[in-house]
Amino acid sequence: MHQSSFKTLIISLLIFLQQSLVASEWGKTEKTEKKLFNVQVVESLATTINDSIDFSSTTEASRRIEIKSEVMTTVDQVMIKAGTLVKKGQHIIKLDDFDTNKELFDIDLLSQNEFNKVALFAPFNGILLDGHKIGGELVMPGEKVYELIDLSSLKIFGYINENEILSISLNNEVSISILGEEIEGKIDYISPISDPNTKTFEIVVKVDNKNYRYKDGLSSMISIKKGEVLAHKISPSILALGNDGALGVKVINDESKVMFKEIQVIEDTSEYMLVTGLNEKEQLIIVGQQYVSTGEEVSF
Repeated sequence: MHQSSFKTLIISLLIFLQQSLVASEWGKTEKTEKKLFNVQVVESLATTINDSIDFSSTTEASRRIEIKSEVMTTVDQVMIKAGTLVKKGQHIIKLDDFDTNKELFDIDLLSQNEFNKVALFAPFNGILLDGHKIGGELVMPGEKVYELIDLSSLKIFGYINENEILSISLNNEVSISILGEEIEGKIDYISPISDPNTKTFEIVVKVDNKNYRYKDGLSSMISIKKGEVLAHKISPSILALGNDGALGVKVINDESKVMFKEIQVIEDTSEYMLVTGLNEKEQLIIVGQQYVSTGEEVSF
């Protein structure tokens, strides 16, 4: 082989090797490039708000009792008009046997217990309800003679779910709105057991009503204050579900990766939601969250 031919072969081999190396490097570059899905993000800053549990209910009298006869007799006289405020121990309805039994009681020939069977005095301060027996009417043993209601304080019942019951005690502040008027109340009772069907706990709020302004059966709104929390105002349209079905949102972390964060809803309206469970500052995905998965790197 001539020397010139040998040099030509060497040069051709070098060119081939160089081209192969460049092609190889180019192929590697193509394989390592990532095409990231693009999402739209908004920076959300939390604000401090007063968290509360709100529910609607109905007012009820603190006490309501039916006074029943233990003997068979007739009514002699109704001594109080229905709707009238009566005092404890006041004589409301006089039975036919009252005078005779009173004389026997006064000379100690009748016990207090026996006398009370025909006296039927008011057991507490209250208001006489309509529907009582009237003069001349027959009364049978165990039959209602009259009914008394105590409106000096009101009870309002509500039900707290198991996710919130640990944050409620007898010391929580309570405000009540009755027919648009704001008054204060106090938690009087928290059930120690839950309803097995609803997993809720009964709670009773007591309201002072010594001026008898509010009646039994009025619509009311209860607000039990839980304290201050950091909350984000978000659109319901950005909500997402976690793998376990939990409600939350998708956010972007410092590494441009998608994270799912579970939230708790404080207030829900047709236009926005107030939620907790997020950091003070979050990059919320507002468009494209349904197309990206937790841990996926994205552009935004």
